[in-house]
Amino acid sequence: MSVGTKLDPCARQQRGAILVVSLLLLLVMTILALGASQATRMEERMAGNLRDHDLALQASEAGLRAGERLIHGLTTAPSTCAAPPCQVYKLGSLAGDFNYENLDWWGLNAKDYAASSLISGTAAGNVLAKRDPKYFIEEVEEVTDTLTIPPSGPPPSRIYYRITSNGWGGTLEAQVVLQTTFARRF
Repeated sequence: MSVGTKLDPCARQQRGAILVVSLLLLLVMTILALGASQATRMEERMAGNLRDHDLALQASEAGLRAGERLIHGLTTAPSTCAAPPCQVYKLGSLAGDFNYENLDWWGLNAKDYAASSLISGTAAGNVLAKRDPKYFIEEVEEVTDTLTIPPSGPPPSRIYYRITSNGWGGTLEAQVVLQTTFARRF
């Protein structure tokens, strides 16, 4: 047989089949890689949103603790009022759903809490959250401690306060409103 005369008929049928199979495998691998990258991007967004929400929660908690420290540090029961600015509001004087109030409402009715070292860990203030937390205090009611009246003066009692705080995360979209009840005997 001379060189280069005739090729095997099976070899002619298989020409290019490897190329087609390789391209199909490459296409499948590309689709899998794109799906994996989209899943990774979604997980990064979810982690960022969770961090943002946690930062807002911590800021709101710091505002609650500031309100509790304010009440705890008083030597006499504060007087209440109904119109801002108040140190302590009468119960029900601030109507509304505090979760949906805008920044102007919180700026008018609540106290700023400069988070000196509780959230960010620096003395310069809260560098992580978009805004410092805000809080306000409402007097809920006064409850006497005993059923008997002492011989002189009013019976001992506790005053219950509701403290509401709003904290923001790294964006203004991440917002957490928390409330706590705090009792104090004066």
